[in-house]
Parts: sequence; C-alpha cells; structure tokens
Amino acid sequence: MTTLVSLIGLMASIFGTEPKAEPAKITIHGHTNVVNAVKFAPDGSGLASASDDDTVRIVDPASGDLLLTLKGHTDSVLDVAYSFDGTKMATASADHTAKIWEPSEGKLLMTLGGHSDAVNSVTFSVDGKWLATGSDDDTVKLWNVMTGKNVTTLKGHSDSVNGVAFSSDGKLLASGSSDNIVRIWNVITHHLVRTLKGHTDTVNALAFSPDGTLIATASHDDTVKIWETASGENDATLSGHGGPVRGLAFSNDGTLLATSGDDGTVKIWNLSNDAEVATLDGHSDWLNDVTFAPDDATLATAGEDSTVKIWNVPKPKPSATPAEKKSSSKEKK
Repeated sequence: MTTLVSLIGLMASIFGTEPKAEPAKITIHGHTNVVNAVKFAPDGSGLASASDDDTVRIVDPASGDLLLTLKGHTDSVLDVAYSFDGTKMATASADHTAKIWEPSEGKLLMTLGGHSDAVNSVTFSVDGKWLATGSDDDTVKLWNVMTGKNVTTLKGHSDSVNGVAFSSDGKLLASGSSDNIVRIWNVITHHLVRTLKGHTDTVNALAFSPDGTLIATASHDDTVKIWETASGENDATLSGHGGPVRGLAFSNDGTLLATSGDDGTVKIWNLSNDAEVATLDGHSDWLNDVTFAPDDATLATAGEDSTVKIWNVPKPKPSATPAEKKSSSKEKK
C-alpha cells in the first residue's frame, strides 16, 4: 500500500495533477432560497449567510447550529459583512437599503436609505468609521457608521456596482462593476485614483490582499485577475474555472486566494507562484461567495443550491510570499 501511495504521488508530481481536497466538513441547511454571501465573524465564533429568502442566518461554524436569524429586509439579502472588531454587521439588499446590526443580539441599529436600486455589496473600513455600498444604480456610497449619514456618492461607473472593498490602511476604496471596470478611489478626497481595465465582462467581486499591495478581481469572463495596487499593473490572470467567477477571498495570511464560480467549484491558488492548489467540489449548483475562517484552516461557501458548506483548507508551503514574488519579478526585469 505504501508503494502504491508513493507511486500515485510521483505520477501526480510528474503530470501536474492538483491535489483533491476532502469533502465538505459541514453542510448547513436552513435557508429556503439561494445563498448569496457568507462571512466569518472576526473571532471565528459565528458564520453569517445572506439569502434570497430575505434573511441572514448566523450559525456556529463548529457545529452548524443556528445562533440567530436577522429579519428586517423586504427583499433578497445580497451581501453581509462584519466590522473588523466584530461589534457590528452590515447587510445589503435588493430592497434598495443597507442595514447595520449588532450581531451578538441581532439588534437592528440603523437602516441606510439613499440608493435608487438594489444594493449589491457592503464593506466596513478597518477602523470601523466608514461603510461603503455598491448598487445597481451605478454608484458607490460612503457612509458614516456612527451617524448613518451618507458622506459622499461616488459616480463614474456606467453599470451596476457589484463589489466594494477597502484597503487595509483605509486610504483606498475599490469598486467593481458590470461595465467590466475596477475603479480605485481616495477615501479622504473622494477622487478617482486609478482605473483598472482588462476584464472583458462583468466584474462580480474584488478584494485587497491583507497587506494592501494586491487587488484580486473575479469576472464573468471566467477569469480572476491580480493587480498591483500601486501601479495598476495586471500581475497575473488565473484561468481554470469552467464559467463565470462570482466570489473570491484572500487567506488572512495572504498566501492563498480562493475563488468560486458557476462551475460549482472553489479553486484555491498559491499566490507565491499563481498555481492552482486544489479544487473543492460538492455543491449542486453554482457558488456565489467564498470566505476564509480567521485561522485559515477552513473556508465557507455560499451556494445557489440554498446551502452553506464549510471545508478544510489544503494549505501548501509557499516558496515565497506574494511580496517576495513581486520583488523577485522586478529584479528579473
């Protein structure tokens, strides 16, 4: 048996077959419609999921047991986000509003109205002062979390804004749109800093790397692109999904990127060499979102099949960090 296992391993190394991850640890039922987004609480104590059933469910990620159900939206909940200290939660909905909650008790703190169409995405700045929302009305709005006041409305996209993300230093805000473009804004001046062009179809989701040096974007053109934040240079294009890519997330240590798409799989990429590490396959329909647990040992997925799954993360030992890889690439030039 040992010889056989060694032979299989040798063949995999020769022919480049990526390792297959084990099946999902937990499959969580409870939503009665499509699950659009999932996020872990910063301390790992909860896992929130947003659904077309107009609710957010918070479960214990260790057992899948329901802790709370948040009700208040009158249409599909399209996104959910925790503040970085875990004291607040924001939700985005097709009812044209965003809401801010106290997640430990499920208390609604405020409703943010102002968008004229569905709110697709929501995210907190690291310091918790600002909330950004992206909408089908083609705009990004920046809100003061303490007062609920709309500080500014960022205009420039010519189609729906599907994803918004703050950089780790809080100075930049990125937005991805159905106009195929990513725009990067200065949070203080509200001016456009840079435009990223390269995708040939809708940008569905985006994220800054934990150190802020990279931006990853997921698109309906079946690819994921990785960009250098400072220059806007397209550092890499990741191809492998057999359809549109709808969700992505960096691991918290910055070494991995997880992507999810219409082919019903999650792919995990090693950012030291942009190689595919593993494919997670188990949902019966396409995947809308993926997120890492705080310890990077597990990740969760949101499915069109109305379920949430939690998986073990097969984590490689990278030969170099993304920053080291970038430095090495510049030296070669």
